[in-house]
Amino acid sequence: MLVGGGARARHARQPVAGQYFAVRHGKWWKNYGLALCGVLSLGGLCPASHRASPSQATPQVAEAQATDETAVAQSFSTTELPLRATEIEARVREAYQRNRDVDDVAADIDRRGVSFEMTEAFGRKMRFLRAAQVESALWRADERRQAVTAQPQRPVALLTDTPDVPLYQEHQPLIEQVRAVAQAYVASLPDFTVRQRVQRYYRLGGRPWQLGDYLEIAIAYSTEKGEKLELKLQNGVSTSLGLDEVGGLTSTGQFAGLLKSLFDETSNATFREAGMTTFYGRPCRVFEYTVETAYSRQTLQVGKARTIAGYRGRIFVNPETRRIVRLESECFDLPRDFPVSEAISIVEFGWVTVGDNDYLMPVAARVALTDRKNRITSLNCIAFQKYGKFETTVVVE
Repeated sequence: MLVGGGARARHARQPVAGQYFAVRHGKWWKNYGLALCGVLSLGGLCPASHRASPSQATPQVAEAQATDETAVAQSFSTTELPLRATEIEARVREAYQRNRDVDDVAADIDRRGVSFEMTEAFGRKMRFLRAAQVESALWRADERRQAVTAQPQRPVALLTDTPDVPLYQEHQPLIEQVRAVAQAYVASLPDFTVRQRVQRYYRLGGRPWQLGDYLEIAIAYSTEKGEKLELKLQNGVSTSLGLDEVGGLTSTGQFAGLLKSLFDETSNATFREAGMTTFYGRPCRVFEYTVETAYSRQTLQVGKARTIAGYRGRIFVNPETRRIVRLESECFDLPRDFPVSEAISIVEFGWVTVGDNDYLMPVAARVALTDRKNRITSLNCIAFQKYGKFETTVVVE
């Protein structure tokens, strides 16, 4: 459902940079964890051992007029379009001619995705130009493109307390219709397993991105026990380390929690329409939102430092289904003495098969944190693959 033929062979091309990574990053590679609070622990930044418990509140939403206070940060003011093949080849050729690293090209591919179908011929061209990590990023981006544009074959019906009553009325404001669908989506999530593949990058200040390491994490979710994570691979090698032992930025809970937290009536979220855009060629309505610090449950914790932060961002809505296909979030109002100066997450949704039905689930995410003291930004580019039905007797492999 998520990827085309030949995916197994392409995953084997994932670059392994264990010793290279350790030498370059060992002095500053701190432990950061992002747990998105709510149903699946979505909405807070904290070490894995301090993840927030699920919220029990009922989602509600408030529609607001546009004000200066609800404007989102510059980082979300425009969406960077997926990259074209000509752009990528030009950058790689320039790096080849100047004998420079292509880490920054690979990072941009992982961040932005691609607008074209990846081919073996283009992959050979990248290898000829000594850009193996770019080729790996291209295959990942192509799988992401397929995932977010996939069409459902057996879409599951959204659950409600009163199935005979429509989710929303056409005369309601669009954001209220979106709220109703989001609430039903959270209630309809199945028990499932999934693989989380994470390519990690870093950069100092505004310098180019540099390649970090690669993680594979097995996730099992059940409505009774919540989310269970287990680190399986680091740089392609099996490991017995826990997520809190590998260092760097790790994240969890991109599935539903932020949606629940955002539309909770206690969040007093304000929304305003921000026009139309396209998401991989499909039209979407955009809403900007803000949750002020006074009403936020977004807890950030690094070591012993802990704070509550407001958050804001955008949601991209399919105008036909009222479903959210992209969710952006950025913390703001962080204290000047807090170790992190910026925390951003982006989640993209696509149709995946779980059991006998298709569900709109996260298929890709990007998470970035900036350390205030040394100005190093850690970036995780995440793919969610191999969704399956979770049974209590199944051991996640």
